[in-house]
Amino acid sequence: MSTMRSLILDYDYGTRQVTERKSDMSASEFMLGGGEGVYTAMRTVCYGKRLFLFDDHLQRISKSHNLVLAQVSTEHDVEYWRGLLLPLIRRGLSRFADQDGVHDSKITVLVDRERVALQFVRLVGSAGGSSCWVKFVAGKRDHPEAKSLQWVHDREVLERLIAPPINEVVLVEHDCKEGPLRFYEGLSSNFFATRRVSRDRHPEYLNFQLLSAPLDSVLLGTIMKLVLSICDRDGIDVRYEPEFDSQDSWNGAFISSTSRLVLPVAGIIAGQGDCRHVLDACDPLVVHLRDCVRSMTGEQSTEL
Repeated sequence: MSTMRSLILDYDYGTRQVTERKSDMSASEFMLGGGEGVYTAMRTVCYGKRLFLFDDHLQRISKSHNLVLAQVSTEHDVEYWRGLLLPLIRRGLSRFADQDGVHDSKITVLVDRERVALQFVRLVGSAGGSSCWVKFVAGKRDHPEAKSLQWVHDREVLERLIAPPINEVVLVEHDCKEGPLRFYEGLSSNFFATRRVSRDRHPEYLNFQLLSAPLDSVLLGTIMKLVLSICDRDGIDVRYEPEFDSQDSWNGAFISSTSRLVLPVAGIIAGQGDCRHVLDACDPLVVHLRDCVRSMTGEQSTEL
């Protein structure tokens, strides 16, 4: 039996009919064909038995739908989306597992005026991988609070910059004379840096601050929210001041997203001259946050 790249389910509002089809499209290609509307991307854990941070994704769909489509569609709350999406997700995962084996999946949900479409793609490798490089590019999202499909189209050109060793493009405010001024977020992730502020605290990760973009300047991702809750729980100092006053003071960095969870950044490429800044991929605070998020996949998930 041949392995399919993805499975797509389409639910039509008018007829309430569900159709399914195999597809060779990537998640990016699926979203680019989604037209106008909103989206979210979630993942399973425990080999397809649970949905990670499902309630957060329901809240995101509800908020984004009401922000972007409320003028042309009825507003819907979280429980409406739970009742609609959960049976579709269960159906899709069952079909996908039957034809492609047991594994964890990335589930991309598109919502527009006429339909809901879900794509199921296999998540390959261990959650988060080992480390990556990112590239800084001048730019900033408009209306980052909503996951509009327009952003998928806007970022298409920048996605062409993602090639090994680059895993993500991070948007930064840039001045042609002074260089990067502050960071915002990745094309499909949030970005954080760390800075050492002491040497005598225990555990070791408490000797570092976490640097984050201001929350009103980026999309507050589901993993980003979990990271910040861990910081609050563990007494980790978070500074929402991403200015590049001295990038050399950074010790580590990471990106966070549904598929990557917490992925350490080993280095940054910036500028047309491809200036490289190497970071500690084993930074104590980054490692602590990565391990905490991984350990919470079971307790912060919904059984299917």
